[in-house]
Amino acid sequence: MQNKEPMITVDPATITFPASGGNSTHQIVSVYDSRISFKVKSSNNENYRVRPVYGFIEAKQKAKLEIVRLEGPAKDDKIVVICAEVPPEEIEPQAPFRGGFHQGEFTIQIKAT
Repeated sequence: MQNKEPMITVDPATITFPASGGNSTHQIVSVYDSRISFKVKSSNNENYRVRPVYGFIEAKQKAKLEIVRLEGPAKDDKIVVICAEVPPEEIEPQAPFRGGFHQGEFTIQIKAT
């Protein structure tokens, strides 16, 4: 289930890496009025590492996301950040995603040249 209004944005929303690899730092920005949990997924787990994979963002706050590109073939990929509203007492950021549930998502487009 997804909201029509975005819960998050990511800045920057696009990345270009050399095929030889590199690092990029992003801000996941909550535009939502409640606490949310997020999960980061990649279309290419062989060449990309992300940190953190799961986390919380308080209402209208930010979280840092680090993306590492390992050496590999040049191609287009994407990182998708999915999110869900969670209560203040939730301590496990992965809890809302069990069973595939999420309320919103943001896609980061990646190009390796």
